[in-house]
Amino acid sequence: MYRRHLLGIFLTSMSTLILEVTLTRVFSVTMWYHFAFLAVSMALTGSAVAGVVLYFFPQLASQADRVLGPSALALALSVPVTFILYLQIPFHPDPNRTGMPVREMLWLALIYLDLTVPFFLSGAVISLTLSAWSERAGRLYWADLTGASLGCLASIGALEALGGAGAVLAAGAVAALAGLVLTWRPGRARVGGILIALALAALVAGNVRYGWVTVSVSKTGGEEAPRAYEKWNAYSRVTVYEVNRNPFFWSVSDIGWQKTIQQGGLGHRLLLIDAAAGTPIQEFKGDLYWVSFLRYDLTAFVYHLVEKPETLVIGPGGGRDVLAALASGAPHVTAVEVNPAVVAAVRGPFAEFAGHLYDRPDVTVVVEDARGYIARSPHRYDVIQAALIDTWAAGASGAFALSENSLYTVEAFRTYYEHLTDRGILTVSRWYMPGRPAETLRLVSTGMAGWARAGVPNPRDHIAVIAHFVTSNPEEGLATVLFKRTPFTPEEVAALQERARELGFTVLYAPGLPATEEVGALLTADDPAAWMARYPLDITPATDDRPFFFNLVRFGDLFSPALRASGVYQVSIESAGILLTVLGITAGVGVLFVLVPLGWGVRRRGLTAPSARMLVYFGALGLGFMLVEIPTIQRLTVYLGRPVYSLAVGLFVLLLFSGLGSLWAGRRAERPAGAGPFLALVGLVVLNALAVPWVLERTVGWPLAARLGMAVGVLAPLAFLMGIPFPTGVRLAGARRPGVVPWLWGINGVMSVMGSALAIAVAIHLGVRATLLVAAGCYALAAGVFRRGEF
Repeated sequence: MYRRHLLGIFLTSMSTLILEVTLTRVFSVTMWYHFAFLAVSMALTGSAVAGVVLYFFPQLASQADRVLGPSALALALSVPVTFILYLQIPFHPDPNRTGMPVREMLWLALIYLDLTVPFFLSGAVISLTLSAWSERAGRLYWADLTGASLGCLASIGALEALGGAGAVLAAGAVAALAGLVLTWRPGRARVGGILIALALAALVAGNVRYGWVTVSVSKTGGEEAPRAYEKWNAYSRVTVYEVNRNPFFWSVSDIGWQKTIQQGGLGHRLLLIDAAAGTPIQEFKGDLYWVSFLRYDLTAFVYHLVEKPETLVIGPGGGRDVLAALASGAPHVTAVEVNPAVVAAVRGPFAEFAGHLYDRPDVTVVVEDARGYIARSPHRYDVIQAALIDTWAAGASGAFALSENSLYTVEAFRTYYEHLTDRGILTVSRWYMPGRPAETLRLVSTGMAGWARAGVPNPRDHIAVIAHFVTSNPEEGLATVLFKRTPFTPEEVAALQERARELGFTVLYAPGLPATEEVGALLTADDPAAWMARYPLDITPATDDRPFFFNLVRFGDLFSPALRASGVYQVSIESAGILLTVLGITAGVGVLFVLVPLGWGVRRRGLTAPSARMLVYFGALGLGFMLVEIPTIQRLTVYLGRPVYSLAVGLFVLLLFSGLGSLWAGRRAERPAGAGPFLALVGLVVLNALAVPWVLERTVGWPLAARLGMAVGVLAPLAFLMGIPFPTGVRLAGARRPGVVPWLWGINGVMSVMGSALAIAVAIHLGVRATLLVAAGCYALAAGVFRRGEF
C-alpha cells in the first residue's frame, strides 16, 4: 500500500460526504422534507451492496492497485450523469394524500436505484481497499473518516458558493481527483484520468457562469414560477419571486380586509424556503401608516393589547412581523432569524423594495437560533412573537429535521417566560383545524408545561386562545395563543374580547369565559394529562428530549382507518410512513443482498463465511454509531445557536476524532486493545445520555467560542473511542478469515441505515436520552462478542 492509496481513499470519502449532504438539501427542495432521509439510506445501502458484490469476486483484492483508479473515475462520471437523470424523473408526491399511488412508488424506486449508483462505486473503492490491505485497516479507516469529516465542511462551502446542482457537480470533480491519484504511477501519466478531471472541473466552473444544470422543480408538478433570486446554503434554498400587488395576510377577517382595501395596502414579494414554506417581503416606502394594515392580521393581535412594546420577533423572514410591531408603536424590535440567506435577500437585492427595513436604527437583526439567543440575552421583552415558524426544510442531520423543532419545547417556553417583562406576552400562531386542532392543542399543552416548569401555580390563568376560520373553507383556520407572564385580569379579558369582536376573530378560551371547542376542554379539564392520553393524536408536551412537536401521529396509530379516513395531518402520517418504509426497505435489502448471498455463496461456491459473532459485532457497530451521531447533532443545534454549527462541529468532530481513534488502533496492531476501550466507550455514551444535557444547559450562556470548545471537549473523547472497534475488527477478521471483509463492510452499512432510521423512531417515542442508551447497549453487545481480541 502506498500513500497515494490513503490520499485516494481520503478524496473518495470526501466526495461521498459532499454528495450525501448536498442530496439531503436537494431532496428537501424537489420532494418534501421527510424524503431527505433517502440520501442517508442511499449512501449506506450502496456501500453495503458494494461489499456484497466484492465478496463474490475475492480475486479483485489481489488486483486492487489496478482496479481502484478506474472505479474512482467511474464514480466521478456517475455523479453528474445520475443527477441529471434524477432531475428528469417526474416524482411529485402529495403529502396531503393518503397513501402513495403505484406510479409514484415506481418513480421513487427509479430515483433510489439511479442515485445509489455513485454510492455503490464509492463503497466499492473503500471496501476493496480494506479487503486488499486489511492489516492496515486502522490507517485506511482513518483516511476514510478524515476525508468524510472534511467533506462535511466542504459541503457547506460548496452549497454557499455553487448552489445545489453546483455542489453535486463539485462532488464529482473531487471524485475525479481521487481517480487521478489512484491511477497515477511514477513516470506514467494517465491521460484518461487527467481528461476526466479537467472535464468535470470545467463543468463546475461553467455551471456557475451559465447555469447548465439547475434544480428547478415544482413539488406539485408543472413548471416552477420564474425566480427573481435564488440562494442555497446548508439550511435551505431561498427563492424570491415577482411582485404581487395584493396585500398579504396569514389570516384576516372580512372586517380587516375591508379596512385594508379602504386604506390601500401595499404589495409583496413571496420568499420561499425549499419551495414550500413562504414568508412575504413586504413592500415598504418608509411611512409606517401605509403598512398599518398588517395590524389586522390574527398573528398581530397582541399589538392591540400591549402599548409601545419592546418586541422580539422569532423568525422574522421577509420582515412582515417586524413592520407590524413598528406600525403598532413598538419603539424597538429585535428580529432573530436563523437563516442568513433570508436576511441577505432582504438586505441585499430587495433592500429598496423592503424600505431598508433591516437597516433601520429601531430594528436589530440577529442571525442566530432564537432559542439560544433568548437564553443568553440579558434583556426582557414586552412581546415575544413566533408566527408560523416552520420551514419544512431538511436539516443538517438529513433526517426529518423539521419534525424536530427546539423552539416548541417545554424548556424553550420556560426560557421565554423568564425573558418577559411583568406585563409581557408570548404570542405564538399555529394552524388550527376545527374538529381536530391537534397542533394548537400541543402548543397549549407545551406552553402550560413550560409555565409550570417556571413555577407558575395555575398556568391556565395566563393563557388566551383566539382563532379565525376561513369562510370559504371552514375546515381550515389559524389560532394565536397568548401566554402572559402574569395572570389575565378580568379587565384584560374584557378588552381582549372587545378587540377580537372588532376584528372579526373568535375567542376560544380566556380565563373566566365559557370554554369552547377542544382547546377549551383541555384548558378546563380537571386532569389535563388524562385528557391528552385519551386524545387520538399525540398532543403531549414536546420536550428537549423529545423535540418532535410536529409529529402528531403515534406509530401505533399510523394504520388506523379512522385516522386516515379523517384526512387530517397527512404530512405527519406521510413522514412516519416514510420512516417505516425506509426501515422496511433496509431490512429487505439486508436480507436480499446480505443474508441470501451469504448462504448461497457458502453453500454453492464454497466461499469463506463470516462467523455469526462477526456479523453481530459489525452490525452492532453500525447501529451504535448512527444512534450516537443523529441525536448528538440534534442536541448541539440548540446549544451552538445555529444549525450549521451543529453540522460543522458535531459531524465534523465525530468523524475526525473517530478517524484519529482508528489511526491509534492501527498503530497498536501488535498489541490489540482488550476490553478497556469498549468499556470506556459504553461508559462515555451513557455519560453523554445522562450527564451532558445538565452541562450544556448550564453553559448555554457562554460566548460562542467557549461553547464551541465545550462541544469539542464533550464529543472528542467519545468519537475517539468510537473509531477503535471497526478497524480492530477488520484487521482481525481479515487475518483469520481472508475474503470476508467486504461482507463485514456490507453488514455494517446495512445496519447503519437501520440505525439512522431507528434513531429517529426511538427519539420520537422514547426521547434522545433513550436513543443514546440504546446506542450504549449496541456497543456493549459488540464488546460481548469480541472476547479478548477474538471472534
